[in-house]
Amino acid sequence: MSESDQAAGLRKWANLQRQQQGVVDAHDEQNMADDRAASVELPVEAPATPSSEPPPAHTSVRQAPRLPLVVVGLAQASPAQVAKVRARLGQWSAEGRRWAGAPEDWQIQLVPPGATNLTGLVREQSRWALWVDSDAEAFMRGFRALHAMHQAGGPSRLLALHEPGLPRRGLLDNLQVAANYYLGIELLVLAR
Repeated sequence: MSESDQAAGLRKWANLQRQQQGVVDAHDEQNMADDRAASVELPVEAPATPSSEPPPAHTSVRQAPRLPLVVVGLAQASPAQVAKVRARLGQWSAEGRRWAGAPEDWQIQLVPPGATNLTGLVREQSRWALWVDSDAEAFMRGFRALHAMHQAGGPSRLLALHEPGLPRRGLLDNLQVAANYYLGIELLVLAR
């Protein structure tokens, strides 16, 4: 799905939400702006059909499909790293960022930045993120990961995932500007 299709779908969804709520306060407007910036598709649930009979006991409840998120920039692919990504998504969800949903809704796929199958993954997956640490070498590691992805035909738009409390000013802003200027990559930063 193209980026413009995602953004149009998100705007349509946000407008529908505003109409249903009637009034939108400034905090909701900021959240909707953050949601649009992230360009993450939201799961759509089918409306429930009323039934006079409960479903048979032997049928299982069908779960919504998990949302794929490809994450680069982590040192190794491990359950602990996946848990770190899920925790960050959970924190954004707790802050009221609706697009983040529930952490268990995401299918996290950790990929090295220079993977040979990046071009194919870009065609298959529309949600990408770069993990950014907060140590002294974080800028160089993040920029190297973006550069390796760029060289391997990686995505041109990623969400910056990072530890909570990391301010936009400094590391995240510098990484965002360098990614755009030198590589033509849009790095979406949601820190304040």
